[in-house]
Amino acid sequence: MKLLRPLLALGMLMLAAGCATEETLIEPPSESTLGDKTYEASPALNQNVNPQDAASQVTISDTLTFSDALSKALLENPQLQSYGWQVRVKEAERIQASLLPNPQLNAEMENFGGTGPFEGYDAREIKIKLGQKILLGADRLKRKRLAGATKELAGWNYEAQRLDVLTGVTKAYISALEAQRQWQQQKELVGVAENLYNSVSAQVKAGKVSKLAQTKAQVELSRARIDLENARSRLQSARSTLASYWGNKQPQFQRLEGQLSMPSAVPEYASVRQYIQRNPDVARWAAELQQRESALDLAKAKGIPDITLSGGYKRAEDLGASAAIVGVSIPLPFFDRNQGNVRAARYNLNRLETQREGAISQTYKALQTAYNQLEAAAHEVNQLQEQVLPGAKTAFEAAQTGYRQGKFDYLEVLDAQRTLFSTETRYIQALAEYNRAVAEVERLIGTPLSEISAN
Repeated sequence: MKLLRPLLALGMLMLAAGCATEETLIEPPSESTLGDKTYEASPALNQNVNPQDAASQVTISDTLTFSDALSKALLENPQLQSYGWQVRVKEAERIQASLLPNPQLNAEMENFGGTGPFEGYDAREIKIKLGQKILLGADRLKRKRLAGATKELAGWNYEAQRLDVLTGVTKAYISALEAQRQWQQQKELVGVAENLYNSVSAQVKAGKVSKLAQTKAQVELSRARIDLENARSRLQSARSTLASYWGNKQPQFQRLEGQLSMPSAVPEYASVRQYIQRNPDVARWAAELQQRESALDLAKAKGIPDITLSGGYKRAEDLGASAAIVGVSIPLPFFDRNQGNVRAARYNLNRLETQREGAISQTYKALQTAYNQLEAAAHEVNQLQEQVLPGAKTAFEAAQTGYRQGKFDYLEVLDAQRTLFSTETRYIQALAEYNRAVAEVERLIGTPLSEISAN
């Protein structure tokens, strides 16, 4: 018992020595140029912790709003939830990396159960030792630093996926609005075709036009009804695609609320491209650099052998005496100094710059393409709205009036009707393409275009 207190004191000393040694060797992390991240406060990330929280549920009614669609996807998108769990995994690994090695308790009994003087238990020796590994290379803190950088990288991956989901929902909502408007327009066009058919039928009965005109009007009405059914099918597909973002196999809503936004002044490309650093796919490279630097530091640290200090108690029964035991174990790095892993980590760090340049180059290329599509779509919408569509409506109204007055034949009315229908369809398509292009550009710069001056 007299030796027990010194043994415990030695054990506490070894634990303190291990902590003090690591603190003195830790190096400061690299400076990060990243801005503030939002994934920590994401409701979808927190939903992984409390998936049954009723306060975080979004209920879908018969009429779906854009904000409800975004909220529903953020909370229930399966792929986004998997990225959220990955952040939690890396957070747990960081906790594990910060833990000290466990001390080892070793108990031995020698010189018993043999022959001669070692027969029985009278000559036995009992040894109890407590050992603690001392991480001379600051392995624990460098593992913690590496795990922290890996967690930050997982957070950026989550943020990129979150923007992908938001952009995907936005585009799907725009496409569903487009399909809904096309379907509504097609119903109006069927009404127009029915009125025209009735007008032609009345003139046939009055003997003013031939039966052939009525047949052509009937064919045009049948074609409009076929197009209406096709439009209904496209709307159903668009609704299903939108609902799939929150894991629904069948949409629970019947209609969408909202209108396709009209084009506004498009900022200059030079102004837009300045915001590309806000793109998580670009911003993540600073975290990637820190993670690989941390991996290199840890590989170097593993090349420094760790020592194990031990202390204990020995009891010799034949002598009726006790004694203290102190020991040290030092690996001799004659062959393995972790030099291969150090070289591999350094190569990975050198390769990072090439990867970064390639990824950023591709992002700029994608931004230029998306911006060109945005400008083209905005120009087309403006031209259709200001010149083409008004002219097509005027021509169709004039053709209808002239037909009733006997100034135009049915083919001229039919041609004007087809021109109007195709122009209105193209106008809706161009408007949807413009809104999708806005969503794509905003995804690539991580910033709403409304925040960028058009001057």
